[in-house]
Amino acid sequence: MQIHTTNQTISEFKKNRFPEIAHFPKHFVEDRIPIDVRNSYTIREEFSVKGISTLENQPSTIRVKPASGSFSKFSHSQKTLELKPEFCIKGNHNIQLGEVKIIEHPIALQSAFGLYLDFELEKPSFPTFDFCDQIYLEGLEKNLQKIGEVPPITVSKPFAVSWEKGYCILEPDSGDQKLILDHQVSYPGVTVGNSRILTEMTPEIFSYIASARTTAFRPGEEAEKFYRIGLAGGLKDYPFTLENVILLNEEKIFNPREKFTHEGKNYEFLAHELIDILAWLRFVEEEYKGRFVGKMTTFLFDHHKQIDIARFVCDRKEFSEIGIRIL
Repeated sequence: MQIHTTNQTISEFKKNRFPEIAHFPKHFVEDRIPIDVRNSYTIREEFSVKGISTLENQPSTIRVKPASGSFSKFSHSQKTLELKPEFCIKGNHNIQLGEVKIIEHPIALQSAFGLYLDFELEKPSFPTFDFCDQIYLEGLEKNLQKIGEVPPITVSKPFAVSWEKGYCILEPDSGDQKLILDHQVSYPGVTVGNSRILTEMTPEIFSYIASARTTAFRPGEEAEKFYRIGLAGGLKDYPFTLENVILLNEEKIFNPREKFTHEGKNYEFLAHELIDILAWLRFVEEEYKGRFVGKMTTFLFDHHKQIDIARFVCDRKEFSEIGIRIL
Protein backbone atom coordinates (compact mmCIF):
# COMPACT_ATOMS: atom_id res chain seq x y z
CA MET A 1 0.00 0.00 0.00
CA GLN A 2 1.35 3.41 -0.97
CA ILE A 3 0.08 6.74 0.33
CA HIS A 4 0.00 9.83 -1.90
CA THR A 5 -0.76 13.38 -0.82
CA THR A 6 0.51 15.47 -3.75
CA ASN A 7 -2.06 17.09 -6.02
CA GLN A 8 -0.06 15.97 -9.06
CA THR A 9 -0.27 12.27 -8.21
CA ILE A 10 -3.96 12.47 -7.31
CA SER A 11 -4.64 14.33 -10.57
CA GLU A 12 -2.84 11.59 -12.53
CA PHE A 13 -5.11 8.94 -11.08
CA LYS A 14 -8.20 10.98 -11.91
CA LYS A 15 -7.00 11.93 -15.40
CA ASN A 16 -6.84 8.25 -16.42
CA ARG A 17 -10.36 7.38 -15.33
CA PHE A 18 -12.91 6.25 -17.90
CA PRO A 19 -14.54 9.26 -19.56
CA GLU A 20 -18.05 7.77 -19.84
CA ILE A 21 -19.90 8.12 -16.53
CA ALA A 22 -23.14 6.39 -15.57
CA HIS A 23 -25.67 7.89 -13.17
CA PHE A 24 -28.55 6.14 -11.49
CA PRO A 25 -31.99 6.99 -12.94
CA LYS A 26 -33.84 9.59 -10.90
CA HIS A 27 -36.40 7.06 -9.66
CA PHE A 28 -33.70 4.98 -7.88
CA VAL A 29 -34.78 6.36 -4.51
CA GLU A 30 -36.99 4.99 -1.77
CA ASP A 31 -37.97 6.87 1.39
CA ARG A 32 -38.53 3.68 3.33
CA ILE A 33 -36.47 4.38 6.43
CA PRO A 34 -36.73 8.14 7.03
CA ILE A 35 -33.86 9.40 9.16
CA ASP A 36 -32.10 12.65 9.96
CA VAL A 37 -28.50 12.25 8.79
CA ARG A 38 -27.38 14.53 11.63
CA ASN A 39 -28.21 11.75 14.09
CA SER A 40 -26.99 8.27 14.88
CA TYR A 41 -29.45 5.46 15.57
CA THR A 42 -29.87 1.99 16.98
CA ILE A 43 -32.98 -0.19 17.18
CA ARG A 44 -35.57 -0.36 19.96
CA GLU A 45 -36.34 -4.05 19.61
CA GLU A 46 -34.15 -6.97 18.59
CA PHE A 47 -35.07 -8.80 15.38
CA SER A 48 -33.76 -11.89 13.60
CA VAL A 49 -33.08 -12.81 9.99
CA LYS A 50 -32.58 -16.32 8.68
CA GLY A 51 -30.57 -17.62 5.74
CA ILE A 52 -27.95 -20.09 4.59
CA SER A 53 -24.48 -19.18 5.82
CA THR A 54 -22.32 -18.50 2.78
CA LEU A 55 -19.11 -20.33 3.63
CA GLU A 56 -20.57 -23.13 5.74
CA ASN A 57 -23.68 -23.67 3.58
CA GLN A 58 -25.82 -24.30 6.65
CA PRO A 59 -29.02 -22.76 7.98
CA SER A 60 -28.23 -19.82 10.22
CA THR A 61 -30.00 -17.18 12.26
CA ILE A 62 -28.61 -13.69 12.73
CA ARG A 63 -29.88 -11.76 15.74
CA VAL A 64 -29.75 -8.00 15.23
CA LYS A 65 -29.72 -6.27 18.61
CA PRO A 66 -29.66 -2.74 19.99
CA ALA A 67 -26.14 -1.40 20.42
CA SER A 68 -24.69 -2.18 23.83
CA GLY A 69 -21.66 0.11 23.69
CA SER A 70 -19.93 2.91 21.82
CA PHE A 71 -18.91 0.52 18.99
CA SER A 72 -21.05 -1.96 17.10
CA LYS A 73 -20.29 -5.57 17.96
CA PHE A 74 -20.20 -8.90 16.11
CA SER A 75 -20.51 -12.16 18.01
CA HIS A 76 -20.19 -15.85 17.22
CA SER A 77 -19.65 -18.85 19.47
CA GLN A 78 -19.50 -16.66 22.61
CA LYS A 79 -16.72 -14.50 21.15
CA THR A 80 -17.48 -10.81 20.64
CA LEU A 81 -15.46 -8.17 18.81
CA GLU A 82 -16.06 -4.46 18.40
CA LEU A 83 -16.17 -3.06 14.88
CA LYS A 84 -12.52 -2.02 14.66
CA PRO A 85 -10.25 -2.70 11.67
CA GLU A 86 -7.47 -3.98 13.92
CA PHE A 87 -9.57 -7.12 14.40
CA CYS A 88 -9.98 -7.74 10.66
CA ILE A 89 -8.50 -10.80 8.97
CA LYS A 90 -7.67 -11.21 5.30
CA GLY A 91 -9.06 -14.60 4.38
CA ASN A 92 -11.52 -15.28 1.60
CA HIS A 93 -12.61 -12.36 -0.58
CA ASN A 94 -14.59 -10.50 2.08
CA ILE A 95 -14.27 -8.22 5.08
CA GLN A 96 -13.75 -10.56 8.02
CA LEU A 97 -13.83 -9.46 11.66
CA GLY A 98 -12.22 -12.16 13.77
CA GLU A 99 -14.17 -15.33 13.05
CA VAL A 100 -17.15 -13.47 11.59
CA LYS A 101 -17.03 -13.36 7.79
CA ILE A 102 -18.73 -11.30 5.08
CA ILE A 103 -19.59 -8.31 7.24
CA GLU A 104 -19.37 -5.86 4.33
CA HIS A 105 -23.10 -5.87 3.59
CA PRO A 106 -24.40 -5.19 7.12
CA ILE A 107 -21.78 -2.50 7.81
CA ALA A 108 -22.62 -0.77 4.52
CA LEU A 109 -26.20 -0.66 5.76
CA GLN A 110 -24.96 0.82 9.04
CA SER A 111 -23.00 3.51 7.20
CA ALA A 112 -25.97 4.44 5.02
CA PHE A 113 -28.28 4.99 8.01
CA GLY A 114 -25.85 5.89 10.81
CA LEU A 115 -26.66 2.72 12.73
CA TYR A 116 -24.96 1.26 15.77
CA LEU A 117 -26.00 -2.40 16.02
CA ASP A 118 -24.86 -5.64 17.61
CA PHE A 119 -24.96 -8.79 15.49
CA GLU A 120 -24.99 -12.29 16.91
CA LEU A 121 -24.41 -15.08 14.37
CA GLU A 122 -25.31 -18.75 14.70
CA LYS A 123 -22.72 -19.65 12.02
CA PRO A 124 -19.52 -17.67 11.42
CA SER A 125 -20.39 -16.25 8.00
CA PHE A 126 -23.29 -14.04 6.97
CA PRO A 127 -25.69 -15.50 4.40
CA THR A 128 -25.80 -14.34 0.78
CA PHE A 129 -29.39 -13.18 0.84
CA ASP A 130 -31.66 -13.14 -2.22
CA PHE A 131 -32.14 -9.39 -1.75
CA CYS A 132 -28.87 -8.51 0.00
CA ASP A 133 -29.43 -5.77 2.60
CA GLN A 134 -33.14 -5.40 1.93
CA ILE A 135 -33.84 -8.14 4.46
CA TYR A 136 -32.57 -5.86 7.23
CA LEU A 137 -34.75 -2.94 6.15
CA GLU A 138 -37.82 -4.90 7.14
CA GLY A 139 -36.52 -5.14 10.69
CA LEU A 140 -35.58 -1.47 10.81
CA GLU A 141 -38.96 -0.09 9.76
CA LYS A 142 -40.63 1.73 12.68
CA ASN A 143 -37.95 0.27 14.95
CA LEU A 144 -35.28 2.98 15.05
CA GLN A 145 -34.17 4.66 18.25
CA LYS A 146 -32.24 7.92 18.02
CA ILE A 147 -28.98 7.86 19.98
CA GLY A 148 -28.07 11.49 19.49
CA GLU A 149 -26.55 14.01 17.14
CA VAL A 150 -23.28 13.23 15.39
CA PRO A 151 -21.15 15.71 13.46
CA PRO A 152 -20.30 15.40 9.79
CA ILE A 153 -16.62 14.46 9.46
CA THR A 154 -14.28 14.60 6.49
CA VAL A 155 -10.59 14.35 5.68
CA SER A 156 -8.50 17.45 6.31
CA LYS A 157 -6.82 17.23 2.91
CA PRO A 158 -6.98 14.99 -0.18
CA PHE A 159 -4.99 11.79 -0.27
CA ALA A 160 -4.83 8.58 -2.26
CA VAL A 161 -3.92 5.04 -1.32
CA SER A 162 -2.73 2.79 -4.14
CA TRP A 163 -1.77 -0.84 -4.57
CA GLU A 164 -0.18 -2.73 -7.44
CA LYS A 165 -3.61 -2.56 -9.01
CA GLY A 166 -6.28 -0.13 -7.93
CA TYR A 167 -6.59 2.88 -5.68
CA CYS A 168 -8.87 4.86 -3.39
CA ILE A 169 -8.89 8.66 -3.22
CA LEU A 170 -10.55 10.57 -0.40
CA GLU A 171 -11.20 14.28 -0.76
CA PRO A 172 -12.64 16.74 1.77
CA ASP A 173 -16.25 17.83 1.79
CA SER A 174 -16.84 20.56 -0.78
CA GLY A 175 -19.18 22.50 1.48
CA ASP A 176 -22.51 20.76 0.88
CA GLN A 177 -21.93 17.92 3.38
CA LYS A 178 -22.62 15.10 0.92
CA LEU A 179 -21.00 11.72 0.40
CA ILE A 180 -20.10 11.37 -3.27
CA LEU A 181 -18.96 8.03 -4.70
CA ASP A 182 -17.10 7.80 -8.01
CA HIS A 183 -16.42 4.12 -8.66
CA GLN A 184 -15.18 2.28 -11.70
CA VAL A 185 -14.60 -1.34 -12.62
CA SER A 186 -13.00 -3.13 -15.53
CA TYR A 187 -14.21 -6.53 -16.74
CA PRO A 188 -13.75 -8.42 -20.01
CA GLY A 189 -16.48 -8.07 -22.60
CA VAL A 190 -19.37 -5.66 -22.95
CA THR A 191 -21.80 -6.66 -20.16
CA VAL A 192 -19.87 -4.62 -17.62
CA GLY A 193 -16.68 -3.73 -19.48
CA ASN A 194 -15.10 -0.46 -18.40
CA SER A 195 -17.88 1.00 -16.27
CA ARG A 196 -17.90 4.03 -14.04
CA ILE A 197 -20.69 5.39 -11.86
CA LEU A 198 -20.94 8.70 -10.02
CA THR A 199 -23.59 9.25 -7.38
CA GLU A 200 -24.36 10.89 -4.09
CA MET A 201 -24.99 8.18 -1.51
CA THR A 202 -28.08 9.02 0.51
CA PRO A 203 -30.29 6.85 2.74
CA GLU A 204 -32.97 7.07 0.03
CA ILE A 205 -30.66 5.82 -2.73
CA PHE A 206 -29.27 3.09 -0.50
CA SER A 207 -32.80 1.94 0.34
CA TYR A 208 -33.46 1.43 -3.35
CA ILE A 209 -30.20 -0.34 -4.22
CA ALA A 210 -30.08 -2.37 -0.98
CA SER A 211 -31.52 -5.40 -2.79
CA ALA A 212 -28.75 -5.52 -5.41
CA ARG A 213 -27.30 -9.02 -5.46
CA THR A 214 -23.73 -10.22 -5.15
CA THR A 215 -22.08 -10.61 -8.54
CA ALA A 216 -21.01 -13.95 -9.98
CA PHE A 217 -18.94 -13.20 -13.09
CA ARG A 218 -17.94 -16.33 -14.97
CA PRO A 219 -16.23 -16.32 -18.37
CA GLY A 220 -17.89 -17.71 -21.47
CA GLU A 221 -19.33 -21.20 -21.24
CA GLU A 222 -18.56 -21.44 -17.54
CA ALA A 223 -21.40 -18.98 -16.92
CA GLU A 224 -23.70 -21.13 -19.08
CA LYS A 225 -22.78 -24.11 -16.88
CA PHE A 226 -23.53 -22.15 -13.70
CA TYR A 227 -26.85 -21.06 -15.18
CA ARG A 228 -27.85 -24.70 -15.77
CA ILE A 229 -26.76 -25.53 -12.21
CA GLY A 230 -28.87 -22.65 -10.95
CA LEU A 231 -31.90 -23.87 -12.88
CA ALA A 232 -31.38 -27.29 -11.30
CA GLY A 233 -31.43 -25.82 -7.79
CA GLY A 234 -27.90 -24.54 -7.25
CA LEU A 235 -24.62 -25.98 -6.01
CA LYS A 236 -24.49 -28.66 -3.34
CA ASP A 237 -21.55 -27.28 -1.35
CA TYR A 238 -22.22 -23.55 -1.72
CA PRO A 239 -25.51 -21.65 -1.40
CA PHE A 240 -25.52 -20.33 -4.98
CA THR A 241 -28.86 -19.89 -6.67
CA LEU A 242 -30.17 -17.74 -9.47
CA GLU A 243 -31.96 -15.67 -6.82
CA ASN A 244 -29.07 -14.66 -4.56
CA VAL A 245 -26.47 -13.71 -7.19
CA ILE A 246 -26.49 -11.83 -10.45
CA LEU A 247 -24.84 -14.19 -12.95
CA LEU A 248 -23.10 -12.77 -15.99
CA ASN A 249 -20.33 -13.36 -18.49
CA GLU A 250 -18.72 -11.13 -21.09
CA GLU A 251 -21.84 -10.98 -23.25
CA LYS A 252 -24.95 -11.12 -21.10
CA ILE A 253 -26.67 -11.12 -17.72
CA PHE A 254 -28.40 -14.47 -17.26
CA ASN A 255 -30.87 -13.48 -14.55
CA PRO A 256 -31.51 -9.72 -14.66
CA ARG A 257 -34.06 -8.11 -12.37
CA GLU A 258 -36.42 -5.59 -13.90
CA LYS A 259 -36.10 -3.27 -10.90
CA PHE A 260 -32.55 -2.34 -11.93
CA THR A 261 -33.19 -2.01 -15.66
CA HIS A 262 -33.82 1.39 -17.20
CA GLU A 263 -33.75 2.34 -20.88
CA GLY A 264 -31.92 -0.83 -21.86
CA LYS A 265 -29.21 -0.61 -19.19
CA ASN A 266 -29.03 -2.80 -16.09
CA TYR A 267 -27.58 -1.12 -12.99
CA GLU A 268 -27.65 -4.00 -10.50
CA PHE A 269 -23.96 -4.85 -10.89
CA LEU A 270 -22.89 -1.27 -10.19
CA ALA A 271 -25.41 -0.94 -7.37
CA HIS A 272 -23.91 -3.90 -5.53
CA GLU A 273 -20.42 -2.55 -6.14
CA LEU A 274 -21.42 0.60 -4.27
CA ILE A 275 -22.71 -1.45 -1.33
CA ASP A 276 -19.36 -3.20 -1.19
CA ILE A 277 -17.15 -0.10 -1.38
CA LEU A 278 -19.27 1.89 1.07
CA ALA A 279 -18.73 -0.71 3.78
CA TRP A 280 -15.27 0.27 5.05
CA LEU A 281 -16.35 3.84 5.85
CA ARG A 282 -18.31 2.46 8.79
CA PHE A 283 -15.02 1.71 10.56
CA VAL A 284 -14.08 5.39 10.18
CA GLU A 285 -17.47 6.64 11.35
CA GLU A 286 -17.40 4.50 14.48
CA GLU A 287 -13.79 5.38 15.30
CA TYR A 288 -14.33 9.14 14.97
CA LYS A 289 -18.01 9.14 16.00
CA GLY A 290 -19.36 11.04 13.00
CA ARG A 291 -20.95 10.72 9.56
CA PHE A 292 -18.40 10.81 6.74
CA VAL A 293 -18.89 13.38 3.97
CA GLY A 294 -16.65 14.20 1.04
CA LYS A 295 -15.74 12.36 -2.14
CA MET A 296 -14.42 8.81 -2.54
CA THR A 297 -12.96 7.85 -5.91
CA THR A 298 -12.13 4.17 -6.40
CA PHE A 299 -10.86 1.63 -8.91
CA LEU A 300 -10.25 -2.10 -8.35
CA PHE A 301 -11.04 -1.51 -4.69
CA ASP A 302 -11.54 -5.01 -3.28
CA HIS A 303 -12.32 -6.01 0.29
CA HIS A 304 -8.75 -6.61 1.36
CA LYS A 305 -7.79 -3.14 0.14
CA GLN A 306 -10.67 -1.78 2.18
CA ILE A 307 -9.21 -3.43 5.28
CA ASP A 308 -5.86 -1.80 4.49
CA ILE A 309 -7.23 1.71 4.20
CA ALA A 310 -9.55 1.28 7.20
CA ARG A 311 -6.57 0.35 9.37
CA PHE A 312 -4.64 3.37 8.11
CA VAL A 313 -7.41 5.95 8.55
CA CYS A 314 -8.50 4.60 11.94
CA ASP A 315 -4.95 4.68 13.31
CA ARG A 316 -5.13 8.15 14.80
CA LYS A 317 -1.38 8.46 15.24
CA GLU A 318 -0.42 7.25 11.76
CA PHE A 319 -3.21 9.22 10.08
CA SER A 320 -2.57 12.43 12.00
CA GLU A 321 -0.57 14.08 9.20
CA ILE A 322 -3.66 13.94 6.98
CA GLY A 323 -6.26 13.96 9.71
CA ILE A 324 -10.01 13.88 10.16
CA ARG A 325 -11.81 17.21 10.44
CA ILE A 326 -15.10 17.74 12.25
CA LEU A 327 -17.42 20.11 10.40
